[in-house]
Amino acid sequence: MEYLDKYQLSAKESEYLLKKNIVELVYNAGKFEGLNTTLLQTEEIIKYNRANGVSVDEVLTVVHLKHGFEFILQKPVGALLDISKKINGLVAKEDALFPGEIRTGSVEVSTLQGRYVPPKLTEEQMRATMDKIMLSQMSATYKALKLFLFISKNQLFWDGNKRTALLTANKVMFDYGVGLFSIPEQQFMKFNELLSDYYNDKSDANETIIQFMYDFCIFGIDY
Repeated sequence: MEYLDKYQLSAKESEYLLKKNIVELVYNAGKFEGLNTTLLQTEEIIKYNRANGVSVDEVLTVVHLKHGFEFILQKPVGALLDISKKINGLVAKEDALFPGEIRTGSVEVSTLQGRYVPPKLTEEQMRATMDKIMLSQMSATYKALKLFLFISKNQLFWDGNKRTALLTANKVMFDYGVGLFSIPEQQFMKFNELLSDYYNDKSDANETIIQFMYDFCIFGIDY
């Protein structure tokens, strides 16, 4: 299937879209870490760096995600892997062994099917794959979704991989003006099932999860 871009936004429209939706973007992204804050609490943290009844760890998770999305607003330039490193350094500041650094050791990921052990790629392999995705003839939306899956499945960093993958994908979508990418709360359980299937599929050819994300997780400005 050809995954065409759903939106063609100006730079001003893209900036408006991200700023207007930053609370929900952070709230949804926090679900990757099992964040228990309500949408209202998330908004209070983003505005005031605090909220009643919320632990310090959860406040920090929200604040760091906010900083990640603010980083995207700055339109950072450079190699995409280097930008992903900076994103990881922001969003995984408190919980990664080495925030912002490529994983050099082995890790295990718990999935619905059991333990998943991602490959240990070299930095050269990571750059080559990300370059291949970005240089393909597919739409910017498709490239962003493929990047999300590549970073998530291969666990490029010590921690915070899905958050880093999400923000890297949004960096691409924001730069190209094709909307934004977020997993709605009501779709999160189904998304996790599909992501678990994808992790345990030895081939990356199964695009069931890409179809799902394309259908339910892309939003923009509709006139």
